[in-house]
Amino acid sequence: MIAATPEKSRLSTLPPRNVNGGPAGNGSIEDHASRSRLKAAKLWVLERAERAGLIRVARDSSWRQKRLLILGYHGISLTDEHEWCPELYIRPETLRARFQHMRDNGYQVLPLREAVERLRAGTLPPRSVALTFDDGTRDFLVAGVPLLREFGFPATVYVTTYYSAKEVPVFRMACRYLLWVGRGTQICGEGLTADCQPIELHTPEQRDAAVDAIEARRGEIAGGVDDELATLRLLASRVGVDFDRFLAERRQQIMSPAEGRSLPRDLVDVQLHTHRHKVPFRKASFDREIEDNRRVLAAFRPDEQLDAFCYPNGLTDVRFLPWLKEHSIRTGVTCEAGLATATTDPLLLPRLVDSSTLSRLEFEAWLSGVGSLLPMRRGRRPKSIEE
Repeated sequence: MIAATPEKSRLSTLPPRNVNGGPAGNGSIEDHASRSRLKAAKLWVLERAERAGLIRVARDSSWRQKRLLILGYHGISLTDEHEWCPELYIRPETLRARFQHMRDNGYQVLPLREAVERLRAGTLPPRSVALTFDDGTRDFLVAGVPLLREFGFPATVYVTTYYSAKEVPVFRMACRYLLWVGRGTQICGEGLTADCQPIELHTPEQRDAAVDAIEARRGEIAGGVDDELATLRLLASRVGVDFDRFLAERRQQIMSPAEGRSLPRDLVDVQLHTHRHKVPFRKASFDREIEDNRRVLAAFRPDEQLDAFCYPNGLTDVRFLPWLKEHSIRTGVTCEAGLATATTDPLLLPRLVDSSTLSRLEFEAWLSGVGSLLPMRRGRRPKSIEE
């Protein structure tokens, strides 16, 4: 999610690799077509597996009991975010239906810490699931926490902290959203980009290029939060968004320290996600990210045991593992789809990243374990807040 001047991360060619690694762009027409064909083939298989009762059999098997499904969520849509970025956002009613299905079908939702300990000890209950939420955006507090309360489900939220005390929108994420609102148009670039040329917003590729150009201008002038707000206000006016209302509704913002303190301790475990939402490949910079993140979180959750980590952007590298251990971090979750077993490295725990793009049947197949047995197309991951 978060840095005023983010360091570009690169994915190491060394294992362990990030299953969903690769460019964060929108992909070619051929790429979209390939994904669509694979999804259609999976659904065809799953529909027949469901009719034959195989999903139920897998769900109740001893094989599934030895495995932990960790569900990962990013944003919960409060208005139209699921239309803008379906790979990151899920509608509250969809999330509620997911929770209802888990409760109705006897899935055991455990705190992640307990789940990992019991996984390694071989004492997991049947149909074990753990819930995680990335970034700590305010929609988690507004829409996620009420659902956790309703169902009594525990969850871990990984909070990136650079923007927390500032209580302003995360610049790049807000910029991307506003450009999407202006899709299909051309806007004036004066005051937004260095060359001041008109900005085309007709295609996803054009909007991605516009984000980069706006960020590049900001980098040249080395502006701070005030410049970010001024730039977002100007962009909002160009695409017809009421920016004062945008700010008042706390759109695209991280939970404030006070909001972090208000999270129910019996349900929500607050954990590490780096301060500026990046994983530097220089150890000193990496250490600073963890230390700054831990310092801020400890200030508003003073009794929290901060020893769990979520890799920003899902980027993993073998170099990070000893560095995390030096910081007494015991678990790390990735964006690699899969089920964790007793032999899984606890610093490289796979997760299913759930979103609006996942159908009801696909979700239920993953809960049962069947989803993990089907081929997965590698090479693309959801864009995160700092991409």
